[in-house]
Amino acid sequence: MDTPVLYLGPEGTHSHEAALRHFGKLSRLLPCLSHFDVVERLCAPSVRPRPLAIVPVENSSEGPVTQTLDVLSLHPEITILEGFSMPVRHHLVAGRALRRLEEIKRVYSHPQALGQCRASLRERVPQAELLAESSTAAAARRAASEPGSAAVATLAAARIHRLGVLVRDLQDSDANVTRFFVITANRRASRTTARRTDEMRSLLYLVIGNRPGALLHALAPFDAAGLNLTFIQSRPLPGRPWEYGFFVEAATDWKAPAAEAAWRLVLALSESGRKLGTYPVR
Repeated sequence: MDTPVLYLGPEGTHSHEAALRHFGKLSRLLPCLSHFDVVERLCAPSVRPRPLAIVPVENSSEGPVTQTLDVLSLHPEITILEGFSMPVRHHLVAGRALRRLEEIKRVYSHPQALGQCRASLRERVPQAELLAESSTAAAARRAASEPGSAAVATLAAARIHRLGVLVRDLQDSDANVTRFFVITANRRASRTTARRTDEMRSLLYLVIGNRPGALLHALAPFDAAGLNLTFIQSRPLPGRPWEYGFFVEAATDWKAPAAEAAWRLVLALSESGRKLGTYPVR
């Protein structure tokens, strides 16, 4: 695959694992330090060919990844091409000189990973201070150089930094799954199609007036059209305290006349709105 694929790095993160699984080891995978870095490189007009990016959007235990939602709301040039889910496994890793859980003073990881292992960490290392890092891979690097420290990270990160695995499958839920989007700023990028309409999802971003019943009335056309809404999440509107934009995912690809008619009614009942992308469910 010649098209570069950006992911939230460094190497050894769950986003890196998702990119490898989805695009294969022969793909041109490029790590990014942050969501800001992803957007900057995704939208750079001089970059050819235009890259794709893999970003996490939602975890089954910890909920939405708000940085990804903010990227989608603030950058209308970005479109969602695909969506897929991946089981996520976390492991407690540390330098090989650290052999006993009682010796751990600090545990580093990304806030999402710490949240997904909250109960297990409280049970196994109650004495340890839990500290946020920019990624699980960065946490592993920190644990490798800091005595008395461990990390919640992937097995790949443990291999890269030559760490021992103290506890495998640390996540609180065995059904710990993260959903990822493949996004692009290239309007000509090809989309994957599904065999049936109910295998597709479409994500909308709506700004609805701050008045009683506004959200209920704005979404009523979807109910009338028999469309299932699979995800609703609010995010603050920049510069408008205590007002919110809404992400709404519907089980449709908008090709059905009833679905398109419902969208037009929703748009008429909202202050503003746009389609962020239509993608198959995997």
